[in-house]
Amino acid sequence: MQNKKNSDEKPQKKPRKTILGAFFAREEPDKEYLPELKDQWASMEKGERVKFAIGVIVGLVIFIAALVLAYMVISGIIS
Repeated sequence: MQNKKNSDEKPQKKPRKTILGAFFAREEPDKEYLPELKDQWASMEKGERVKFAIGVIVGLVIFIAALVLAYMVISGIIS
């Protein structure tokens, strides 16, 4: 019965986006995302929040270091 019920329902087709349209079109906002994120943040203890913030900072430093390293490697190859 489940298969028959699922096959009767047609999936909603989303219009295909062009490459340029993907950059300029806005997605529909997810109304459940922000309240859920606030609930998760409120449920975290102070120590967990500090760990999260430190993780964000470390991740940002690693990302920037990777960009600088890639720049140095590319500039070394070119010259």
